Amino acid sequence: MTDDFPKFSRSAKLGEKGVSIVSKVVNDDFGWIFRRNPQEHDFGIDGQIDIVTPDGSVTGQVLAVQIKCGKSFLDERNQWGYVYRGEQKHLNYLANYPLPVIVIICDPESGEAFWELFQATAAEPTGKAWKIMVPFSNKLGASKEALLNIVGPVRDAAKELADYWALNKMLKQSDIIFYALDAEDVRTLEVDAPRAFFDRLRSTREIAADSQSKVEIFFSGYDNDSRELFEIPEVRAYVAKLDHVLGDLFFFVRTAQPTHTLITFALCQTSATVIATNADRRSKKVSFEPRPFADFIHRHCGPLNELTEWINMPEEKEKELFFDVVDCLKVPEANAAAGRRQPKKRKRKS
Repeated sequence: MTDDFPKFSRSAKLGEKGVSIVSKVVNDDFGWIFRRNPQEHDFGIDGQIDIVTPDGSVTGQVLAVQIKCGKSFLDERNQWGYVYRGEQKHLNYLANYPLPVIVIICDPESGEAFWELFQATAAEPTGKAWKIMVPFSNKLGASKEALLNIVGPVRDAAKELADYWALNKMLKQSDIIFYALDAEDVRTLEVDAPRAFFDRLRSTREIAADSQSKVEIFFSGYDNDSRELFEIPEVRAYVAKLDHVLGDLFFFVRTAQPTHTLITFALCQTSATVIATNADRRSKKVSFEPRPFADFIHRHCGPLNELTEWINMPEEKEKELFFDVVDCLKVPEANAAAGRRQPKKRKRKS
């Protein structure tokens, strides 16, 4: 036969044999789906495995596979398994691959396949290349459950999203969003949860805009304490820390009366003392140092500006929001200082 034909090389035959062995186990024995990568796009990953549930649901969970077939891949071994030597050019590629990668070596005669999860930290350098160990015990045909453990349980994302969307709808429709902090939160200085809640309000521009000026933060567990919140040392310490992580407070905090969040935050960060109680005992006169009020306002101007720009709020609306916040503080000295510290005017993109 003339040589003027393409050749089906021995290495190509072995490659096809390896793919055939793996696809038979995956498709026939596991009932999953093996998808081979086009050879022109093979940079170290030969295919992908889609996980399928017994009822036929394709879960979206995927494993990537690198397949090697031939007696040469089974020759080198230690007491635990086969020694697989990888090419240096594939190390970074596999380490950065966004899916779990299974390295599979196949015996073309017996049809057996052995596998190991590629982990860069388990690889050992060999000068110009690297190696990993593929355990004798990791027989592909008997490893369905082990492979399922790699991808983890299937999430019912639809159910999770239904709950998530229901809360989003509630947030949008509510006139006030109450966020409760209890004495244990205060004592332990727990600020991660409230920060996460504010991040939730920022999950989309629409939710952020719908949640603007709605949040009222209140402290539970202090009803039997005769002191005002700003007089309780542990509350003062907690609010100082909480205020530091809630830079976007001015955007989300409730400004419509009645509201107490802003004044509580401000008084907890200044020297304040109750000097008189009105006859109806419903209101009190407080002596305080006004300068920290102005600092409190100034500290939140930048984050307010950033958030209003993100949702593309008109500047006039931003100013209105800012002065609503200042008015809630009802402090002449602070108000005067705040007038000099408004959010900076934004440069509009043409």
